[in-house]
Amino acid sequence: MKQYRWILILAAAAILLTGIFIVVDRKSKQKEETIKAGEAKTLFAIDPTISTRLILENEEGTFTFVVNPETDMWELEGDDQFNLNVYAVAAINNYFCTLSSEKTVAFDCKDTSVYGFSHPVTLKLYNKDTGDENPYILYIGDNTPTYDSYYAMVDGSNDVYTIDYTSGSIFCAAKDTLKNMYLFDTYSTLVSYYKVEKDGKTVIELNKNSEGEWNMEEPKANLDLSLGSLTSLLDNVVRVELDGFVEENPQDLAKYGLDKPQYKLWLKATKENANMEEEIWFGSSVSDFEDEPNIYGYFANSKQVFSIKRSAVSFIDYALDKYISPYCVNVKIEDLKSLEIDMGDIYDMHELLTLDYANSHFKLGDQEIDSYEDDTLDTLFADYYRSISNLRLTEIDLEGKPDPEAEPAMSITYNYQDGTQKKLTFVERSDHYYYMLEDGTYNGIVVRLNNFTGAGTITPAYEALTRALNEKTK
Repeated sequence: MKQYRWILILAAAAILLTGIFIVVDRKSKQKEETIKAGEAKTLFAIDPTISTRLILENEEGTFTFVVNPETDMWELEGDDQFNLNVYAVAAINNYFCTLSSEKTVAFDCKDTSVYGFSHPVTLKLYNKDTGDENPYILYIGDNTPTYDSYYAMVDGSNDVYTIDYTSGSIFCAAKDTLKNMYLFDTYSTLVSYYKVEKDGKTVIELNKNSEGEWNMEEPKANLDLSLGSLTSLLDNVVRVELDGFVEENPQDLAKYGLDKPQYKLWLKATKENANMEEEIWFGSSVSDFEDEPNIYGYFANSKQVFSIKRSAVSFIDYALDKYISPYCVNVKIEDLKSLEIDMGDIYDMHELLTLDYANSHFKLGDQEIDSYEDDTLDTLFADYYRSISNLRLTEIDLEGKPDPEAEPAMSITYNYQDGTQKKLTFVERSDHYYYMLEDGTYNGIVVRLNNFTGAGTITPAYEALTRALNEKTK
């Protein structure tokens, strides 16, 4: 009987232990499954190149971005228009399409508000596969207490995940982050219109024609543009960055000095087959500090006040001569047949330069320079020619009024191979300054006497050449 009792006891113990082992094993498997379920997982694996529309909803509003099928670039859709930072939108799209969680912090969460989902940032992504009805939806909550992650949820699930801080920060982009920080974001070669106004008066207005040639619309003067200076200027313009955004749709422009802006800038261009146009105003200093580096600016089209470094837009204060070729006339020696210069009573120089560039045959008066076969003499003659053809202007004075009855003090005449002629005459404006007239017409160019007689100019070059010729004829 005792033996039978012990058998029953041992059997019961075995059954009990087996049950315990089963329960423990089941709990261990459940724990492993829970741990595995909470590990990092892929939330979205989408081809970012087929996205068509992206909607961002945050506390600042709802922003809709669409891909232009012609340019394949993101554009802003809706009434709230501003210059878009396409790289910020592209980053949101790319991070969305390849998003993975770091871990799952709550399964089937009953109170998602504790993670910041009462008013989440909402992202809706449409692509060529989803069409317009079934977007991918992502919700972003608060960042974690340690600020190394953000809480996230996907549509159709109450599971709460953490995602990396970089992705969360990109998804939670502020409106200003979505704005383009460049003053005029294009390539300098695509700029087709440039105008500056100071105190209500046009300083310069330039327009590029269909042939890619720049023409000066204002002022109405026959002046040659300095294409090198203009290229450098436009290179700078398209690189200028704002310091920050200040206010949208301002009700009081006066507090920024923008009710009567001292400067206005107009720019037009094309980019990715789209037309760009900006009217930009510049106002007062950001503070009253004497050395304040920033001023206020205003995008008139999008009604956005911004701040910008004064030095970054120093070009708005350029005088007209900054845009103009520094030379009184632009000529090419191969186009010329001869050149006559007469310095009147100012200097004893009445010379004729005969120029046959194609055959390397040059004369000063009756003296054939090339006949001497002297490299030094050839160089001195070339220096003399360049000193005349590269005569530099001193200033632009569009208000100047040369006396029509005045006798020219000096003259330079260019005779071209095609039989045409261009004559420059110089009429005294004041001591040592002369108005320059081109074929009798004054175009605003003033030349200082020193540009004829100073070091490296016409008279020293002439003296050096004549001395060398005199030595040859002794």
